[in-house]
Amino acid sequence: MLSKTKQVIRNAIKQTVPYADSVILTGARQTKAKTLCLVRLDAIGDFIIWLDAARAYRELYPDYHITLFANASWASLAEGLPLWDVVVPVKVKALTQNPVYRWKMIRRVADAGFEVAIQPTFSRMFRCGDTLIRASKAIKRIGSVGDLSNISARDKKISDQWYTRLLPAAPGTMMELLRNEEFVRHLGLTSFQAKLPTLSKQVLLPDALSVPQPYFVLFPGASWIGRQWSPANYIKLARSVYRKHGWMPVLCGGPDERDLCEHIGTQLDIPFHNFSGQTSLDQLSEIIRRANFLIGNETSAIHISAAVGTQSACILGGGHFGRFLPYPETCSGAKPTPIVEKMPCFNCHWRCTRDYVEGTTTPCVAAITVATVCQATSELMALIPPILL
Repeated sequence: MLSKTKQVIRNAIKQTVPYADSVILTGARQTKAKTLCLVRLDAIGDFIIWLDAARAYRELYPDYHITLFANASWASLAEGLPLWDVVVPVKVKALTQNPVYRWKMIRRVADAGFEVAIQPTFSRMFRCGDTLIRASKAIKRIGSVGDLSNISARDKKISDQWYTRLLPAAPGTMMELLRNEEFVRHLGLTSFQAKLPTLSKQVLLPDALSVPQPYFVLFPGASWIGRQWSPANYIKLARSVYRKHGWMPVLCGGPDERDLCEHIGTQLDIPFHNFSGQTSLDQLSEIIRRANFLIGNETSAIHISAAVGTQSACILGGGHFGRFLPYPETCSGAKPTPIVEKMPCFNCHWRCTRDYVEGTTTPCVAAITVATVCQATSELMALIPPILL
């Protein structure tokens, strides 16, 4: 637990460091022709959805050496893709809170001499992506006009000036696949049409992570507990699917979900595997690819399932309804099936307007019953032939 004094100092650093960056951005730079910097520092799910549009940059800049500055949480997955020449992992938390790390990263970007720098993220972040675009000093610095989800109006007014070109964006809620399509079209590839992202196979699973019988994945965690369906509900759901279809549940999640998955496992009276906290991101992708089905909250796993062609059902709240799910009707493939209890307060940006107790599941997620999920998943699972490994 940080002392009050340390917390005050940390907050002061977070507030002042972005404005002090200019101290290390002085001096001349030499531009290297045909070099492109892509900046993408948001979460894993955002990256997976963006993969469809990311393929367009090779077409837009066919002769360019492309460097991707990537959130370190998913950079290893990006390294195995042929969409760029270099991937630079960025520790986003350190970029905003550690002055030494921040200044080293800014210097690295500035010294690279990029001709073009692009941040395609719609909801820009002042201390992260905008900072690296400014640091690039590229001749062309391109971004989206964006919104105010992750940035204050004051900071946005400042960082808008760090771009040489801000691409227009339609107002209102738009699914991210279509938002990415919009950006690519304004960038110049007017024929571009959004499709489901695809993630090719990158690793072979070790025996310890291979399940020798048909299985489905349960992904019960979430980045915020308000979006997390009750563990008791997942336990009931796992039992129902196993008894009806004979598919073994495989519990997955990151290190932060290990305790949650262990708790669920102790309550299960059916065969199961618990791989939470034991997989790399590319291994998780392969576990999902080989599964018959996936059920989870609104997390990266849902988008990974679409990218690897595995059907999934998402227990979906209303905080960002329409932005990340549902997927567009125009897209074909293994689109996630959203399971929703609609409420008038949807699109609250997870600032719950109902009678909500901090640290619990939000009302829109809690309202989704086990019976509703069982019925929806049974209808979908009946159409899926077992995958024999």
